[in-house]
Amino acid sequence: MADPTRYVSREPYKLYIGGELVPSRSGATFEIINPVTNESFARAYQAGVEDVQRAIDAARAAFDEGPWGSMSGQERSRLLLKARDVLAARADEFAHLETLDCGKLYPSVRYFEVPNAIDGFEYSAGKARGIEGRVVPVGDGPRCLNYVLWQPVGVVAEILPWNGPLMMGCQKVSAILAAGNTVIIKPSSWASLSLLALASVFHEAGFPPGVVNIISGPGSVVGDALTASPSVDMVSMTGGTETGKHILAAAAPTVKKLALELGGKSPNIVFSDVDVPNAARWAVFGFTLNAGQVCVAGTRLIVHEDIYDELLAAIVEQCRSLRPGNGFDYERGVNFQSLISRDHCAAVWRYIEEGRKGGARLVTGGEPYRDPALAKGNFVPPTVFADVTPDMRIFQEEIFGPVLCVTRFRTEEEAVRLANCVRYGLAGAVFTRDVARAHRVAARIHAGQLYINSYYSRGMMESPGAGWKESGLGDAGVLKYMHPKTIFVDLNEKSTPPL
Repeated sequence: MADPTRYVSREPYKLYIGGELVPSRSGATFEIINPVTNESFARAYQAGVEDVQRAIDAARAAFDEGPWGSMSGQERSRLLLKARDVLAARADEFAHLETLDCGKLYPSVRYFEVPNAIDGFEYSAGKARGIEGRVVPVGDGPRCLNYVLWQPVGVVAEILPWNGPLMMGCQKVSAILAAGNTVIIKPSSWASLSLLALASVFHEAGFPPGVVNIISGPGSVVGDALTASPSVDMVSMTGGTETGKHILAAAAPTVKKLALELGGKSPNIVFSDVDVPNAARWAVFGFTLNAGQVCVAGTRLIVHEDIYDELLAAIVEQCRSLRPGNGFDYERGVNFQSLISRDHCAAVWRYIEEGRKGGARLVTGGEPYRDPALAKGNFVPPTVFADVTPDMRIFQEEIFGPVLCVTRFRTEEEAVRLANCVRYGLAGAVFTRDVARAHRVAARIHAGQLYINSYYSRGMMESPGAGWKESGLGDAGVLKYMHPKTIFVDLNEKSTPPL
């Protein structure tokens, strides 16, 4: 295909603050690295505390004094639809940028992630026109009217992850804007490119200055400053559980609203009545999509003893069909991507070594690729450990890579116990032909999103999941970026206090 870097700016990508593209005050920049080669292909300005404050001030003024706060839902909807159209016209550009920055498979980005990013604007545009309150019957009957409104929180800081920044960023930011908030977007330093480029989409669509601000930089500087600021009304973050705990502590002095979408160690329970080859395909898809860098990935496979060996063999066969490489080389059969960075890759290899030492049985993978081209990048082969028990670290801890832990069970009760004996509660799946059992087990799994006889969400905007236990905090959807307000109206003209 044509040069994949043809859309990349040769100048450092700027911050977007108050409706303007600006360098950081310090002039500091950082390298943008392609995970497939670990080579730099672009640069971006790195925000400091002064830049964070400029973005906060711009967002605060746009909400408190600008036209955004007085716009109707219909007017916000029109702007979101304009952003949709601008992004759609530049779909190829953003697919290339995201593939380069994240080491993804180009077809996956171009035909799934970018369309879902575009759809995020379209869905939120509809929601902007239909945010409804309710009338509540109260004890005084016709003498008192009580109604509940949903109102924007104000200034929202959205801290994005590196595993799907464009898709998740568009989905979340469009919901923030639909609710009537202004926003400061902080993409990950490991994956900033598509969000920095997205600034021009909001600018071209005509959003008022300060409504959208995008600043790149380390979480220890940018994220901490956003969280600590009393002028930021809400922090929403998607990322690791330890980072979420840090934000919880940092937000305590201001008691601001938080929404945290955190880690997972999701169970995938397979009963003996399934079509084994098909269950194997879903199991492999569940732990290798995006090279396992998906928070809801099905990384714990809990298998009935009657099909345990058969399913393992089918999974190994499926793993052999995955061909790693550059995501732009899909026409040569590449269908398995790299991990995001050298540091993260090293962390996944440490878990693989922990699995070996901890007594799990390595079934496939677990060895670095020998191809020199792959050795340059952050590639980890699909790795399957069998006979994994709950006392092992690889069973309990999130690896966030293409590593599957397989455990056998005998009874339904045992399967549910195994599913729930970790500190996470993000997602999970049940595979069985028994409809009653499928719903019964799904209801008993401690997680916010469940799949039956498939894996991954079919409606990220329509039916967003929320994490249980250490997998998250706060609701999902547009209303998570809003406050409820209940209002009581005394309709009795001669009303007096009941004293």
